[in-house]
Amino acid sequence: METAYGILGQTAVRMHGKMNEDWATGQVQNVLGILLVRPGERVPATRIMTWAWDDELPANPKDALYKAVNRLRRALADADLAAPVETVDGGYRIALDPNYVDLAVFHEGMREARAAADAGNHESAYESAHAALSLWRGEPLAGLQTGPVQNWRRNTILTQWIPACSFLVHELLTLHRPETAARELDRLLPEHAGELTFVKLRTRVFYALQQFTQGQEYFLGAYREFRDAGDEPAADELRAFHDRLRETHRSTPAPGNLRPVTSAPQVRPLPRDLRGFTGRADVLGALNNLLLQDNSGRSAPAVVLTGPPGMGKTSAALHWAHGVAEAFPRGRVYVDLQGFGPAPRLEHNDVVDLLLDEFGFPVDHVVRESDRAAVLREHLAERQVLVVLDNAENSDHVDRLLDLLADSTLLITSRRRLKALARKYELPTLSLGYLDDHDSLALLTRRIHERAEREPDAARRIAHLCDGLPLALSLVAERAAERPGLSLSMLLGQLRDPEMLLSIGDNGDDESLRTTFSSSYRTLDPAGQAVFRLFGHHPGAEMQADTVLSAAGLATTDTRRALETLVALHLIDQPGDTDRFRIPSIFHRYAQTLSEHDHDQVPLRRLLSHYTRTAENAHRIAHPHGDRPPIPEAEPGTNPTRFETPEAATRWFLQERTNIAALAAKAEHARLFDYVCLLAHLVGETLSRFGYYAERIAGLTAAARAAQARGDLIAEGSTFNDLGYLHLTLCDEQAAAPMLVRALELATAVNHPIAVLTVNINLARQHRLAGRHTEAITLFRKCVVDAQSARDPVREAKSEQYLGDLLAELDQSDRALPHFHRALHLRTLLGDTPARIETHIALAELHYAQEDLPATARHCAQARTLLDGTAELTAGARLRTVQARLAKAEHNDRAALRLSQEAVELAERAHTATGQAHALEAFAEILHALGNSPDAVDAWTRAAAFYRGRGQHGKAERLEAHLAEIGPPHEIPEARDGESTVAMPSPRRSITSSEQST
Repeated sequence: METAYGILGQTAVRMHGKMNEDWATGQVQNVLGILLVRPGERVPATRIMTWAWDDELPANPKDALYKAVNRLRRALADADLAAPVETVDGGYRIALDPNYVDLAVFHEGMREARAAADAGNHESAYESAHAALSLWRGEPLAGLQTGPVQNWRRNTILTQWIPACSFLVHELLTLHRPETAARELDRLLPEHAGELTFVKLRTRVFYALQQFTQGQEYFLGAYREFRDAGDEPAADELRAFHDRLRETHRSTPAPGNLRPVTSAPQVRPLPRDLRGFTGRADVLGALNNLLLQDNSGRSAPAVVLTGPPGMGKTSAALHWAHGVAEAFPRGRVYVDLQGFGPAPRLEHNDVVDLLLDEFGFPVDHVVRESDRAAVLREHLAERQVLVVLDNAENSDHVDRLLDLLADSTLLITSRRRLKALARKYELPTLSLGYLDDHDSLALLTRRIHERAEREPDAARRIAHLCDGLPLALSLVAERAAERPGLSLSMLLGQLRDPEMLLSIGDNGDDESLRTTFSSSYRTLDPAGQAVFRLFGHHPGAEMQADTVLSAAGLATTDTRRALETLVALHLIDQPGDTDRFRIPSIFHRYAQTLSEHDHDQVPLRRLLSHYTRTAENAHRIAHPHGDRPPIPEAEPGTNPTRFETPEAATRWFLQERTNIAALAAKAEHARLFDYVCLLAHLVGETLSRFGYYAERIAGLTAAARAAQARGDLIAEGSTFNDLGYLHLTLCDEQAAAPMLVRALELATAVNHPIAVLTVNINLARQHRLAGRHTEAITLFRKCVVDAQSARDPVREAKSEQYLGDLLAELDQSDRALPHFHRALHLRTLLGDTPARIETHIALAELHYAQEDLPATARHCAQARTLLDGTAELTAGARLRTVQARLAKAEHNDRAALRLSQEAVELAERAHTATGQAHALEAFAEILHALGNSPDAVDAWTRAAAFYRGRGQHGKAERLEAHLAEIGPPHEIPEARDGESTVAMPSPRRSITSSEQST
């Protein structure tokens, strides 16, 4: 039976034949994982909420759970094996055979493995156990860190995973495969490797490999750790086990295929192994596979280990070299090539002399350098030696050494990728990545011990702040150790200052992050340094290639070469998108300090100029009928991005919106006020369209401050008008009023008729929202006349549309209809697609109210066609709502329910309270008509709350009166006797791809 659902790692669902961990996000994924712990069984809602949120419950946990379950039901519609989520007696149940869940498959696999072992079939036992353990993709329910889940996870690992791993290694030893057993043990996480069970097994592996000295050392180290930790029973048990093991091997001859280690003249010892080395199991395993001989006697001639400065390349190389001592009985040599740093680098001849000295050869006996190299080659040909060449500057630095050391096993580390060397010699390259949060915290905890246990949250945040860089974690741990009276919370506050984080360790030892990073920065040419500093001026971690090329102020070829160098040095990355570059957070902080210290505003001006000009291009394509402020001359040499389609322009706005907001903040701080206003107005329309209202309000508020600071009355008035418009969109009439009053004052003061007309349109909307319908109608009519006089069809169409909306709201459909038709005519002439969609939906709603279903269907179809290929959330939610009502009127209950569910979700994503209220009201009507009164009551209650919160008290009171007729308020509804609720999963979400309701 194939696994269809997984909780042994991130909660996964099989979709399109593959286990998918990215099928959903947030609490939807968490709720499924909690239900899959007990598939087929009822899980109380209180248990789900406790497991999902623990002590950090949302304001309305039942409502949040209800939403998560509904989203889960829809998401599981795409699963290869759809499993209904049923509401049962105050809880939920996933109707699924447990044998489709990986945990149950794991249990069955281990049962078969143990049965095979009992029957003496150890090969089958190993294969079954290996297959069962391969189901573990990570820690169970990864991503859920609440207390109850951590307790369950700890118990699951203790009672199931650890015994299974122990069983697997035991079977490998029984099959006389100690090398494979060692590799399995190497995969253990550090927190499990110290378990007594695994310590005993690793000791057995050493003895099975005839590595008696290393086994003795490992036993003694583990024995001391148990004693130091006060675990006397474990220490005594380990000693007794080791005594028995040693006696057994004294009386057992070594197998023929394993020869004991013979003594040999040793070179100078390696630098010491790092105590408490954490993580890197994948890299260590890869080094074993690449550099240790396989059964055919083959291995790679050399491996390049590369990674950013401070990533722990040297520590990883030395840790691996210490661990494979038995494979290199004739010697292991470490050479620091000093490719980065203040000291002169070691050249080819320096390395020859150093290695001859390591092997005890009197260097001064041979004068010619070529003869010395020949002597060294002869020495190395007689022994199998591991040579670690650390800190190579570039490919040329070590090229000649590879020929010289051809008879040795080489491990080369460098901050550069050494692509030329890897291509020339066909060398495998391993990249050392950033530690994840788990390993980062483990490394920090090993250094600061019980202080991390006393302040776990601060320790976790400090580990995260270090960005997975081992050097940063080590330096922070040292600072904590030097200041035992300093709480971790206080230390965390200090480390939020980039200067503090970069300076730790700068106490005369030249070991700070700044010193380490500077050694790489100094190797860059002026163009490379300028591009790196540009990343410091840029607020976001990612920059498009077009942005760098435009804002760098360099020739294109020089900029591209600089980017390639920065990527090669791991100072920036190039993710899957080849047109984007990303700087890791910790290097971003370093680049920011460099950009701040040079006090040069030119790079920031160039960035702002590029973004402003690109935003203008995007706005012109995405909103061709929208107003745009005048843009100043571009900075010399900048080349803004251009767009071919509205979709590409909109995608750029959405990708760059956080960067635009942060750049505007930097511009305000630098008193470059023009850019603050321009960016806020250019990005604003897209932000509103996709529901990012809070971001738009923040941007416009900053723009108002900037306009006031430079005394630009027109820009100030335009900004206050936009703020008022936005608050009206959010149905906040009180917040809109002072904004619009101030905007009208400014527009009148500068004698700007179009500005006055624009503000009057919004003032009429304010009258409508406040219930002053007569005043609103009068002012809308005046705006129509003024727009006609000004020959402004855009504002004329808006005024007609708003007037039609108001008359329709007042149940004056016949009077509303000609205004909608006039608005549609003007908008069609203008080619304004979003505005046409708005009018078609309004006409569909009006005809539905008139019970003219064919006309309703016609306008729905026209709106849907125009929406095709767009991502208009607000319009999509509104269209779904009227489509759902139309489907219900045509007795297509399934389509009605599906469309109303989609309307609710789209409105939630758009963050429009009024839109959510409308969608929930339609959803409730359909649920109630289908006999699901409890869920209908809940939806009506939520809709009334949205209306009430937006000051639409009449609508709220209407729904509350209706609820009073039905009965008292209900809790979130539960089905009876295991029945599924009426709600059904929706199809894949797209604003226009749903089934047509006609």
